[in-house]
Amino acid sequence: MMEALRRLTRRLGRAGTYSVLTALLLLVMPLALPPLGVLRGVDLFFTEWRAAAAPRAAGGKFVFVAIDKGSLDAVGVWPWPRDVHAQIVDRLVAAGAADIFLDIDFSARSTAAADDRLAKALADAGGGVVLPAFVQYRAAAGETPETVVSRPLPDFEANAWLAAANVAADPDGVVRSLPHGVMLDGQVVQSVAALLAGEPEPRAASFGIDFSISPASVPVFSVSDLLSGRVPADALSGRSVVVGAYAAELNDVFAVPVYGLLGGPMLHILGAETLAQDRVPVPLDPRPYALVIAGLLVLSIRSSRPLSGWLLLPLLGLTAAAVEGAAFFLQHHYSLVLPTAGIQLVLATGLLLYLIEHVDIGHWLAALAQLESRNSQTLLRRVIDDSVDGVVILDHEGRLVEVSRSAEAIFGPGLHRALLADFTANAPLPMQAALERARQEKGSAPVGFELELREAGASRYLEGHVAVSLLETADEAADPADVPYVACVTVRDVTAKRAYEEKLKALSQYDELTGALRRDELVRRMEAAACDDWSVFAINLHRFAAINMVLGRSTGDDLLKAVAARLKENAPRGALVARSEGDGFSVAVPSAALAMPPAEYAEHLIGLLSRAFVLGPSVAEIGARIGICVSGEGRDPAGLVAAAEAALDHARKSAGSGYSLHDSDEARRQIRARALEAEMKGALAAGQFFLLYQPQVELARGSLTGAEALVRWRHPEFGVVPPFEFIEIAEASGFICELGAFVVEEACRQATGWPENLSVSVNVSPLQFIRTDMVAVVRKALAESGLSPERLHLEITESAFLEVSDEILGQLAALRALGVKIALDDFGTGYSSLGYLARFPLDFIKIDQSFVRRLATDPASLTIVGAIKSLAAGFGAKVVCEGIEGETEWQMLAAMGCEEGQGYYFGKPQPGEDIRLAAARVPDRKRA
Repeated sequence: MMEALRRLTRRLGRAGTYSVLTALLLLVMPLALPPLGVLRGVDLFFTEWRAAAAPRAAGGKFVFVAIDKGSLDAVGVWPWPRDVHAQIVDRLVAAGAADIFLDIDFSARSTAAADDRLAKALADAGGGVVLPAFVQYRAAAGETPETVVSRPLPDFEANAWLAAANVAADPDGVVRSLPHGVMLDGQVVQSVAALLAGEPEPRAASFGIDFSISPASVPVFSVSDLLSGRVPADALSGRSVVVGAYAAELNDVFAVPVYGLLGGPMLHILGAETLAQDRVPVPLDPRPYALVIAGLLVLSIRSSRPLSGWLLLPLLGLTAAAVEGAAFFLQHHYSLVLPTAGIQLVLATGLLLYLIEHVDIGHWLAALAQLESRNSQTLLRRVIDDSVDGVVILDHEGRLVEVSRSAEAIFGPGLHRALLADFTANAPLPMQAALERARQEKGSAPVGFELELREAGASRYLEGHVAVSLLETADEAADPADVPYVACVTVRDVTAKRAYEEKLKALSQYDELTGALRRDELVRRMEAAACDDWSVFAINLHRFAAINMVLGRSTGDDLLKAVAARLKENAPRGALVARSEGDGFSVAVPSAALAMPPAEYAEHLIGLLSRAFVLGPSVAEIGARIGICVSGEGRDPAGLVAAAEAALDHARKSAGSGYSLHDSDEARRQIRARALEAEMKGALAAGQFFLLYQPQVELARGSLTGAEALVRWRHPEFGVVPPFEFIEIAEASGFICELGAFVVEEACRQATGWPENLSVSVNVSPLQFIRTDMVAVVRKALAESGLSPERLHLEITESAFLEVSDEILGQLAALRALGVKIALDDFGTGYSSLGYLARFPLDFIKIDQSFVRRLATDPASLTIVGAIKSLAAGFGAKVVCEGIEGETEWQMLAAMGCEEGQGYYFGKPQPGEDIRLAAARVPDRKRA
């Protein structure tokens, strides 16, 4: 190449066009090189060097609580039980942490108790916990890749924020940027860094990370120290906390600039620090600066009075230093990134052109070319010899040209010679394919191959590639078949890799404890089987939890293994046995192999599992509850398994062993319930919830005293959903706290338009007292609406007595101190205790409608109402009677001295505006 450049230089000089080409080369380089990306690697090196040369400290807003080796040793098992994660959340909440990000995958179910414990901790955190979601791409061999979103279980996601935790590397495998947001299930979800940094809106874009922010300046504490109370609270209070892997055993590391390898949690923290400090790198276009420098170089070199070498060389050096200094200043102070490789190349090219024109370097170029050739050969031999993969180079006659030390170690002494001789003598497919490709495509594209070596009864597996390169000859018209070539064979030992892949495959298919299939594998095998008619039995072990507690977890594990073995041994031909979760199993039987009706087979399974299990010195007796579903209604295998599990939920309501056949109506109710739960939050934001009001009257005169607020849901698909259907779901999911706050605020707002003598009653779930600060909720509603506190009545159900605590009593006392009235709802139907009742600060006791409706026909109900009236009088509380539907009930209750009542006789639930109009036009109704 150097000789060709020298000849070209002499010819250009003789032709008199060198000046023009010199100017064009210098002027075109700044415009042509950056878009081609040929200098990107050099620019990345300079950018990372500047970041490393001027480190800056983290802002202190983010704290890393690390799952380090000490923490793993302290717990003793990984993955950790969900109870440990719940303890971490509780500790951080108690310490006053702002946001808590758990960089842990919670997409799979654990034991029901552990999952419930973590769900409760998330709910108690009040929405301050962030959980990760991931976008994964997977495909079986020969199939189109599909996008799979891995997100937390619904019980966890309902009580936490969702953040995208994807980390994407550049083509060179190095992570330099993070997304602002990621598209998950059709919507943009903020990334962890953007959410922790407080970005207001999610957006599908990426931002560069400022790696001048030192990870060493981020406060790091061990999880074991946190759980043992050795982390001071002021180190966590008000800060955003990231909990994630730090131990090398967990393999959550990424290649990054400056620091080499960095854990995933720390990478998210650096991204959040970059956004919080407004340090997102902004690239500058180097072409204008390079073009100006190129123009100055052309003028100085081709000027009629060019600068001498003694002046030009120092000037070029100073210019290069000034460019780097300016780039360093801009990046350090303003996070502006100026790529300088193109500018420096322009300076170097100007120097080279000056030397070519003014210095006789022909002899020097020739010597340099010879030295470069010798160095290249030496370097090639060293690279081959030091390669981790075995490398063997042969010529076209099968003679060895080079053999690396790794190849000797892989094949053993002398073995590689016999093996490679076989390659050339018998022309196996890889060598032949590589040779044909080289002759046809004039290239050296490698062809892969696999080998199995048998040694002492064991197998070793090798993978490799063969690449053939044709040599240049003087005869360009020669037949390609006669052109000599060299073949490069690279090979590596993948025996350990194969064993690890087989182990992973087994873990993905089989339950590690019992050896039964995993639930997902059960569905896959049902889909792959040549059978369209299945009977699926979902099994739950009865009394297993008690045995696990009394005899110990080790014995419980032995019991699960024994159950799986008994199910497999007694399964019909072609049946599949799987473990779903905890103490749950599934048996899928081809219906043709089932020698009895499904119900009888379920009884057979119950009898099979009811026989005693001998577990060493212990004997365990259990029962079983079974859900059954058979093929039909177009269900696929996944639908069959899910339907059997739904039937199992019904069977588990029985006191002992038993089974339940899948009920399509019950399944539809469950599907509807899950749909309602998933849509609740969005429905509240969309304004689908609204209030109706049932009038309340003074029984002595029949005059309107107020109204009870009743929440309704106008669903776009299901119509108006009755409260008995969605209230229970809201309480189970924790959404009742948000919904209850909306009801209090909306009722106060509408009641401000009523006459001053009318009150508004609002039902409050006991969960709202346990999980939220009801005093703060009520204060906010009263302040925003302007409603007088005395006009607001809060009704709590008798189930509050089950959760009675000093905290609940304190909230009730504080509400009464504000002037708010407290009523006990549905009295007489639940868990009342006079001891608890005496401790509650009550203004009203509401008698349940079940007593009121039987008042005229049932003497016992009459006696109960009278007793409750006397009891309320003793506590200084008024009585409100529900369910009054006729004149007779009204007159009897009024005669007994009951103060207030409500029911369809006085008015059905109606809009708030109708209550206002009714108060304006209806006179007092006199009692007969």
